[in-house]
Amino acid sequence: MGTQIDRRGFLGSATLAATLAASARAGARPVVADAPSVTGRLVDFALKTRFENLPAAVVHECRRYVLDALGCGVAGHLTAKGRLAAAHAAAMGGRGQPGRILGSMARTDLAHAAFANGELINALDYDAIPHVPPFLLPPLLAVAGREGSSGRELIRAVAVGTEIALRLERGTSRMGASIAATGKTPDVFGICNASIVAAAVGCAMLLKLDATRTANALGLAAYFCAVPSSHAWETRAPKSMVKYSPVGVSCQNAVTAALLAASGYTGDPVALDGPAGFPLFFAGLQWDDAAVIAGLGERWGIVGTQYKPHACCRFTHAEVDCLQALVAEHAIRADGIAAIHSLGIPFVANPDMTVVRTQEDAQFSTHYVLALAALGIPLDARCQDPALFTDPRITGLMARTTRDVHPEALTARRSDPSSYLARVEVTMKDGRKLVQETRYPRGTVKPGFEIPDAELVAKCRANLETGLSATKAARALEMMTALNRLDDVGTLLAQLG
Repeated sequence: MGTQIDRRGFLGSATLAATLAASARAGARPVVADAPSVTGRLVDFALKTRFENLPAAVVHECRRYVLDALGCGVAGHLTAKGRLAAAHAAAMGGRGQPGRILGSMARTDLAHAAFANGELINALDYDAIPHVPPFLLPPLLAVAGREGSSGRELIRAVAVGTEIALRLERGTSRMGASIAATGKTPDVFGICNASIVAAAVGCAMLLKLDATRTANALGLAAYFCAVPSSHAWETRAPKSMVKYSPVGVSCQNAVTAALLAASGYTGDPVALDGPAGFPLFFAGLQWDDAAVIAGLGERWGIVGTQYKPHACCRFTHAEVDCLQALVAEHAIRADGIAAIHSLGIPFVANPDMTVVRTQEDAQFSTHYVLALAALGIPLDARCQDPALFTDPRITGLMARTTRDVHPEALTARRSDPSSYLARVEVTMKDGRKLVQETRYPRGTVKPGFEIPDAELVAKCRANLETGLSATKAARALEMMTALNRLDDVGTLLAQLG
């Protein structure tokens, strides 16, 4: 339990053969399908969890989770990435197909619907943190819509799927530890890539598969998992549409894994176990199996979900909050600003924040989002309009903005991983220097920082109305806020078309 595989050894002298040989010398035996395993524990957890046994706080958070993600998905059509993904998926389908694309009347097959909806939900970078919803919900919605699943069945799958996804992220990802130690992401990691496994298990639950076929779905998804290339994307400018992980393809593959398993197609039923399985070929840089299964069914990670008030990278939010507070308190006019100096955590996902060429550039440019905040422009679904990228008011403010590392940011983060210690200093042309500091961005699950239900509903309504009539948006909101009483998820998806 709790095995750690050293990264340098793995990437250097320790080849796959050497790793397996070491296991053999240690007396390791081949893993067989009926052996007790991490895989088996997760499958058992999924099949034994009942809606009636979910804590009320978990059910409530699942409704918020779905509501926020579906709003982001409809608004995703405001991006080129979202529109292209939706058009591609629509071209793969036709009338009579069971898959529905958010914000569209087009019909397609389930896998391509999941592809499009994953891309749409993540397109604006407005979705919740960690970025599990765009990986998990599209596959579940595709299957639930076809199967006529109830809202209670969907909530059960969301709760279980999110829990598995968060645990796999905890057991495989070195991102949090690396940022706390160095302020930078590790050279090799994938943001929420392993969520494909959770999504396949959730789909299996909605398909009512038995333990054997659920394990096969999990095993197939593990082998379909994307390579951990998030760091490579972060180092590039201009930013490309693929972003930090291939969300749409992961969603498509999760649906494919579940449907194949339902048909009798077999995968590795113990994929998360053994020296030659998932711990090596995907999570070879870290595999903490104890973190994956400890307290399973007793603690629910979904209640720690952080919702975004701003449509941009989470690492910029604390700085945006500081500047917005200064603008509101001092009635700052942008034309009176001489300079903006922002300080935050060391990590940035855009190596060139001074130039915005793509919508993805905008999402990850601290300079851009601070310029919008200084001008009083809401950082909502419309803040990535390409017409803003060349607005002289915005480019002028970006040119007067500098950013450095807050001297205490790493220390704060090591003591509290949810900390994003930030300070913004605004120098006015009249000589005044205005300063605001915060330890957490809004949306953090800390007293005084949470996003209340009413604000989340308002965010969803605004997002829905970018593509739906006010009447349809209101009806969809009614269904989502009462999701546990919905008889057929398909009726909600039809309302979002």
